[in-house]
Amino acid sequence: MTFITGVTGAFVGVQDFAPHLEFWSGELGWDNCKSGVISAEVAKKVYNVEGEIEVKVLCAAGSDTGQVYLFRTQNADSLTARHPHTSELGFHALDLYTKDSAATYQQMSKAGHKWVREPEAYQVPLGETVVEITEAFLFGPEGTAVVFVEAKNARVTKAWEANPNLPYTELTSVVCGVRDLEGLTAFFGPEGLGMAKWYDVSFTSEGLNKMAQLPADAEITLVFLAGESTARIEVIKVNNVEPPRDLRVEQRPGKALGHAGWSFKTHDLDGALEVVTKQGGVVLSAPIVTDDPIHGKARLASAETPEGAFIELWESI
Repeated sequence: MTFITGVTGAFVGVQDFAPHLEFWSGELGWDNCKSGVISAEVAKKVYNVEGEIEVKVLCAAGSDTGQVYLFRTQNADSLTARHPHTSELGFHALDLYTKDSAATYQQMSKAGHKWVREPEAYQVPLGETVVEITEAFLFGPEGTAVVFVEAKNARVTKAWEANPNLPYTELTSVVCGVRDLEGLTAFFGPEGLGMAKWYDVSFTSEGLNKMAQLPADAEITLVFLAGESTARIEVIKVNNVEPPRDLRVEQRPGKALGHAGWSFKTHDLDGALEVVTKQGGVVLSAPIVTDDPIHGKARLASAETPEGAFIELWESI
C-alpha cells in the first residue's frame, strides 16, 4: 500500500527569517504561502520543543509538495549553524531544478551567496543509458545547503507545470547520507511507506566528486525513491570514505539550524505508523490534533527512520 507520495516539505531551522525569505522569495521567486505558530502543546509532544514554534511555509508557484518550512523555536538564538558535508550521515542538501545553472551561479554570487565551486557537469550511468546533469552546491542561509540541478531530461514538477517560464522549481528532492541503504530503502520503499525505487547505482564521477568536495576516487551509491508528487528522496552513501560525523541526533527541530527533518502527508496515519515500527523505525509521538499553518486541521505524529533521522507524518481531518 502507498502511504506517502513524496516529501511534502523539509524543515529548516532558523534564527532569523529575513535571510531565508530573501533567499527563497527574493532570489528564487518562491511564495511565502502561510505564516503563524504551532502551539506549545503540539511543539512539546511532536517536536520535543518548549514553547510555541514560529512557522513560515514557502512554496514555488503554489506547489503543495516540495515545500520549505522555516521553523523558529524559542531556543533558536542558542543554536549554531553548520553546513553538512556529503560524506556525513544525516540530512544533506535541498535540491531544486534550475533552467540555467550558469545564470544561477552569477545571480547568487552577485547577491553575496557562497558556493562550494562553480557548476560541475557529470554523468550518472543507469543501465544502458546515461543521465547528464550539471549541479552547483550553494551554502545557503544559516547552515542550509542547497543544490541547483540543471538536467537535460528534467522530471515533471508542479511549479513548471503551473508556469513553464519560471527559472526555478519546488524542491525536486531531499538528500540524506546513510550507512544502511537497504534498510532505508525498505523503510520508504514499496514494502514500507510505499515509494518506488527509481534507481540504485554505484559509480565514480570526477565532476560530482569536485562538486561535493569528495576525494577524486570516491565511489558513490545513489538510491532514488519517488512517488507521484515531485519531491523525492535521494539516498547517498560514499562507499570508500568513512563518515566523519553522524548528524542525525542533532538534526531536528529545536536542536539545529538548517535542514532538520522531513514532513509527509498521508491518507492513513495509523497505518503509516504501523509500517514505521514494522520497518525498524521508532514512533516518537502518538497522533495529536493540530490546526496550524503547515498541516491545517490534522492528526500529526513524529517518528525516526531506522537510522534515527527525524520525520513527521500527518493526515488532514
